[in-house]
Amino acid sequence: MVKPWYKQVWPWVLMSIPFSVVIAMAITLTVASNYGDNPMVVDDYYKQGRAINSQVEKVQEAQARGIAFIFEHQGRDLILRYKSGQPDELTALRVNFYHTTLADKDFSLTLTADAEGDFRGQLPESVAQEQGKWTLTITPFDGSWRLSQQIHLPSYRQLTLKPLTYGV
Repeated sequence: MVKPWYKQVWPWVLMSIPFSVVIAMAITLTVASNYGDNPMVVDDYYKQGRAINSQVEKVQEAQARGIAFIFEHQGRDLILRYKSGQPDELTALRVNFYHTTLADKDFSLTLTADAEGDFRGQLPESVAQEQGKWTLTITPFDGSWRLSQQIHLPSYRQLTLKPLTYGV
């Protein structure tokens, strides 16, 4: 006597293939809906390209002025000092810290010069206690130039920050 179809192995093996595809699709949809859009995706490439060009022009302006800074860091204390290219009148500096991999750790400081011409500030407690790679971007309050460089925190020595050369 022949067994009924539901007691045989092959129909179940053949039906398991489409069922596994349905389960994989459900898992994929769940993961995609929970994590949303990637913030790295840009909608307007032309606008982004123009913004990048204006940033390159600001870096070139910093190079033309010969701007360089000495960066010192001890604990939470941060000191920036002009090494070269210091303007006659010191304005406030906007210092942005961009974490290499975690955007939620990015932060910004506005530093003003003291009587000695040093720009002093304090890092957030969470940054001062952990090691990491950061992109440090310095711009004056009027935004006329821009200096950007990668650094490792904590730094145990003085660093010289110069505008990056883009092969221009």
